[in-house]
Amino acid sequence: MAASSEPDGSVASLPPTPAIGWIGLGEMGLPMATNLVAAGNRVVGLDREPARVEAASRAGVEAAGSLPALLGEDVTVLVTMLRTGVQTAELLLGPEGVAAIATRPLDVVMMSTMDPPSVERLARECAERDLTLLDVPVSGGVRGAEAGSLSIMASGDPAALARVRPLLEPLGARVHQLGEQPGASQAAKLANQVMMATSIAGTYEALALAGDYGLEPEPVIAAVLDGTGASWPLAHWDWMRSLWEEYEPEGALDILDKDLKAVIAAVRERGADLPVTEATFARLTELWDGARTAAAERRAAG
Repeated sequence: MAASSEPDGSVASLPPTPAIGWIGLGEMGLPMATNLVAAGNRVVGLDREPARVEAASRAGVEAAGSLPALLGEDVTVLVTMLRTGVQTAELLLGPEGVAAIATRPLDVVMMSTMDPPSVERLARECAERDLTLLDVPVSGGVRGAEAGSLSIMASGDPAALARVRPLLEPLGARVHQLGEQPGASQAAKLANQVMMATSIAGTYEALALAGDYGLEPEPVIAAVLDGTGASWPLAHWDWMRSLWEEYEPEGALDILDKDLKAVIAAVRERGADLPVTEATFARLTELWDGARTAAAERRAAG
């Protein structure tokens, strides 16, 4: 479409295209932002790691050099995908954060995994600063992020959720709305992590048991996937075990470990009785700490 002309012959400037602001372009954030671009959205991204920003730029994400630059790009909604709650709170409410810089109210889609009480507090504090915080963690791992098949758990203000739903749909197989209270989705995500962690530990020990009887893992996995012991970790076991057998610092294993620590912290804060979860976490910590030690020894040796 040709740009319209003013009476004096000059070309009228077109209004800027509304953009989705995306902060956090790591293992999960980058493929998710890329899927939004592929769905026809304008996405402006920011990350503290230049290599991540470069990778996002190659995928069609516009790079913002700073938070003020990102918020100045006619951003109508902001998505955050950071590793920790502390990072998220500082980004949103810190002295040089979003609330201090934004010139208009914003919907903030917070996709990190945190403990529910912290999200409730953060949402209240954001509301006082014209930020509507939506609690939207996801499950499905890096593969789900890449395939756009994540399970998306959403809670918060219904009107705001309706506004952002079109940007959530390209990211996942289904958007599960879990109520109006921020923190509700985090409770569901913690439940998801408990179920997955116990399955990982059980699968690890069950395959070791089969091995003691002389069975290779592959035929056992194939048989169990057709039976009642099937699970997501078992169906993706080659990838799951690669997390510790081929451990990479700051990778998917560390993200999962962080999430499980959030589970344990939440359990202890509420005084809940989850002995299987506690035992599972101890078992996985032992396994994963051994993987980190072995990886450090390999790096030191070569």
